[in-house]
Amino acid sequence: MTSDTLLVEIASYNTNSQVSNFLTKDRRAPDIVAVGFQELLPLHLGLSGFSKAVIENRNDIILSQVEANAPNKERYSLIARVVNVGVALLVYARDDTIARTVCDVHTTWTGTGPAYMGNKGAVGVRFRIPGSQGSVGEIFTFVCAHLTAHKQKLAARLADYQHIVGTLLFPPVIEMESNSSSTIYDTSHLFFLGDLNFRLDIPQMHPLALRPSTDFARTLDEESTREQLKDFDQLLVEWRKGTVLQGLHEGKFWQFKCSYKYLLGEVDKYRCGISQYPISMVTN
Repeated sequence: MTSDTLLVEIASYNTNSQVSNFLTKDRRAPDIVAVGFQELLPLHLGLSGFSKAVIENRNDIILSQVEANAPNKERYSLIARVVNVGVALLVYARDDTIARTVCDVHTTWTGTGPAYMGNKGAVGVRFRIPGSQGSVGEIFTFVCAHLTAHKQKLAARLADYQHIVGTLLFPPVIEMESNSSSTIYDTSHLFFLGDLNFRLDIPQMHPLALRPSTDFARTLDEESTREQLKDFDQLLVEWRKGTVLQGLHEGKFWQFKCSYKYLLGEVDKYRCGISQYPISMVTN
């Protein structure tokens, strides 16, 4: 099986300690499922060592949902899990396609922010799927990140990303001649997901900026409005400058409704009064 026939499904949750049913139903079951968490549990509990127990519980929930929603009752195996304080990543593979061929599985993590404690930072999973006739095949790398919050702290978010690129290191990849560590970019496929915390930076005199926050939130129900505002997205602006997520490509995030502070148990319903706009996952 080659990578151009693999289906990868990715989800990212800032759970604030909560998790709900997972996965939309599709006619084709994904070959790889990656699920990232941020704020997996309160900071003081994460620093006290409770993260591993919580991610085990999340693993049971997510795996049950993946298999319950598989169109032909496909079965999945956990390839890797990694957690650092509140940032976590689970990666699964289909038993009947690639789960039994995955090899060279590695996990890693890095913290950002004050004292690099790990409430913000990133975790990563890397594995190889061998090619036919004993060839090396292709390497898949998944990174789940939680960057600095607050609209005015754009510089800190950019610094977080550069720190992650420089410190989220894996063992040397099989093609490398040196024994030095490899970065997230030393891979065939890189998927970067998480709560990146980039916001809309709308000019103060823009008509939408003059509306009350509740009215502004409701206007985001319309895809045309979201597309109009995309050029004020901090992430898109910085990506065009080449300062972040170099070499990666983001999907048309404006086609999706806001996912910031969903109402628990509801679909496409969220709290009004928000003053920020979500950024969807970034992949290659």
